[in-house]
Order: sequence, then structure tokens, then C-alpha cells
Amino acid sequence: MTTTKNGLVWFVMAGLGLTGARFAPARVSGPTTSPQTAEEQERERLMTKGKGIFVEKCAKCHNERGDKALSSGSPLNERGLTPDAIARAVKGRLGSGTEEERRAVTLYIASLMKDADKSVPKP
Repeated sequence: MTTTKNGLVWFVMAGLGLTGARFAPARVSGPTTSPQTAEEQERERLMTKGKGIFVEKCAKCHNERGDKALSSGSPLNERGLTPDAIARAVKGRLGSGTEEERRAVTLYIASLMKDADKSVPKP
């Protein structure tokens, strides 16, 4: 009887060892997301700040998404402005703001451009 019992124990142990079940770590199912880089976090922070300033100071005339036509021309988001042109306009309009505020608003406005060159400057 001892031989049969030892054989059964050996068979179970061998089976577990071959399948990897004995030492297999628990796995979490579902998609994994990589954490944002510091650069992505800074960009997101500036976009949020820029949107807040734009909504407060600019949306009255341009709407939140820059899609309101003005008597002086087409909507802001249809002008296809380059990041440099946006930065110059923002500097003129928000001259009393900090450099970071101007950068944030420039980044936000650049994200609204329909025909924008997707090479929006990094913060």
C-alpha cells in the first residue's frame, strides 16, 4: 500500500510541476496601462490650466472650443494658426499673465485647431 500511495503522491507532484501550477504567480486579467511620463503629466496639467484661463477670459467671444464665428472673421479653431502665431496673439492678449499661463493657453488653443500642424510645442 505504501508503494501505491508513494506513486500517487509522486504522480500528483510531477503533474503540478509540469504544468507550472505549483509556483505560478497569480495573474491579473485585463488591459494594463502604462503610467504617464512626467512630460505627459506636465502637458496634461498645462492643458487643464490653459482651458480654464481660455474659458474665463476668451470663451465669451470664441466659445469654449473656439468654434464661434466672429464679425472679424472665421472661428478661431478654423484659422489653422501655427503654434508661433498663437503664442504671439496670446502674448498680446494676456500680457499681464505669467509665462506659464501664456504657454498653457497657447497649448490649449493649438489643440483646438482643425487644420493644426500637430507639432504643438512641448511644455
